[in-house]
Amino acid sequence: MRLSLMIVADDPLTASALRRALRATAAFDVLDGYAEGRGPCGEIAAAHRPDVVVVDNMSSREDTLARIGEVRGALPTAKIVLLPARMEAVWLSEAAAAGADAAIAKTFRLEGLGALIREVAAGNVFHAFDAAPPTALRSVAPSGLPVLTERELEVLRLVAAGAPNSRIAAQLWITEQTVKFHLSKVYRKLGVSNRTEASHHAYVHGLLDATPRTGVAA
Repeated sequence: MRLSLMIVADDPLTASALRRALRATAAFDVLDGYAEGRGPCGEIAAAHRPDVVVVDNMSSREDTLARIGEVRGALPTAKIVLLPARMEAVWLSEAAAAGADAAIAKTFRLEGLGALIREVAAGNVFHAFDAAPPTALRSVAPSGLPVLTERELEVLRLVAAGAPNSRIAAQLWITEQTVKFHLSKVYRKLGVSNRTEASHHAYVHGLLDATPRTGVAA
């Protein structure tokens, strides 16, 4: 059975090359065009409902993670494949936490990419990403506190200081949509439902110290 596939990228040349390569694979019906990775793509994904979404490694990691999270929210059962420039453990674990199913290095030969994605879509390839880098796992063990990434901690600190999403976005040079994405992850990890509860949790557990403590990933 042929599968529908959508590409998310912020570079039209990369998107075009991926589209040509993947259309050569009989398993996929590749959607025309691509979803612009520099802006929200959840509605586009929900409208087309592809079976597989290929997310290119974009110029901004924050955009890449936000797009993965939006696609996962819109398509709970779709296979999401990231094409990272570098197979870094921390980066891959963040992508997995956002919702990516697999990662294929961009150095992999383009002509063989479709066949490998087909195997991922068929469930024949298993990718195990670490939940956090080893140092973070060691630091979180004693207290059992959830691990926050440095970016999540930055957002949490600004929230605790009373900053609205617009100011957080401006200060961190990210979009408000990306701020919301990070906040949703913080809420889930801390087991809270709003900014007030998140701020209270941060103060109680010392997450606002200048130097990261237990429960904070480097």
